[in-house]
Amino acid sequence: MDPVLDCVVVGGGPAGLTAALYLARFRRSTMVVDAGQSRASLIPIVRNLAGFESGISGKELVDKMRRQVDCYEVPVIAGRVVAILEAPAGFVIEYANNGGSCGRRVHTRCVLLACGIRDRLPPIAGADRLTQQGLLRFCAICDGFEAHGKRIAMLGSASRALTHALFFRTFCTRVAVVASDLSVLTSEERALAAQNSIELVAMSALQVPNDAEGPLSVVCADGRRQMFDAVYPVLGCFPETELLSGFDIERDRDGMIVADKQQRTSVTGMFAAGDAANSLNQICVAVGEAAIAATAIHRSLPGNPL
Repeated sequence: MDPVLDCVVVGGGPAGLTAALYLARFRRSTMVVDAGQSRASLIPIVRNLAGFESGISGKELVDKMRRQVDCYEVPVIAGRVVAILEAPAGFVIEYANNGGSCGRRVHTRCVLLACGIRDRLPPIAGADRLTQQGLLRFCAICDGFEAHGKRIAMLGSASRALTHALFFRTFCTRVAVVASDLSVLTSEERALAAQNSIELVAMSALQVPNDAEGPLSVVCADGRRQMFDAVYPVLGCFPETELLSGFDIERDRDGMIVADKQQRTSVTGMFAAGDAANSLNQICVAVGEAAIAATAIHRSLPGNPL
């Protein structure tokens, strides 16, 4: 019979890899299953992560973290968890390798959900590539500082986009709301936009730039085109939690996993860290939550004196 692991980490982004590093150093038997879709890896450059004074690309950061975990005996499986099942003294994890082989199972005492979220993307070809180029952006906290002097659009439902545009005026003077439903804005919202010099652009389509550098063009309802150095889709996101369908796990109104101060979920033995469990989607927050979760996991298990 295969041995029972101490923990399976679902997700190999910053949260999952940090947790794996901590658990390995606690001498806990750990495995990571990574579908290779960390949204951090799409970030062109991260400038608000302490210790990287010149910034670092999201992919390079994840690669560095992966190499650090590789220094320990922690298998990182390129694959996707397809089911989590309750089992005596823990869980059974079913996963499929990237490449086709499926039906693999492993028994574990604890699970750490670091599976992240998927952003809702606008209907435009090559959205992932545009994200890597910095033309589509998703976090004003991360990169708003660099928007000074640029023309920026908030794309989404008019009221939601206006809320984000008002926040973005912290960083930039040329901000627009790009939406197809501007008619829903109240007179108060329109006045607020005018007071903050936020342009309201009625959109009929978003178009890919002719060259690799951009900018993105918005086709207006009247046929005119407007160009933007970057577009922030504010369309919401999907938590990557379909595999939890068999559990009555507590979620918030946005569908995100609710976790306590030790990152414990409402299911005993199941922990969560990172974007799937937090509304402040920041790498440093995900890393901190992962460290807390890994320490709580270690303490929840029987002692393992050397």
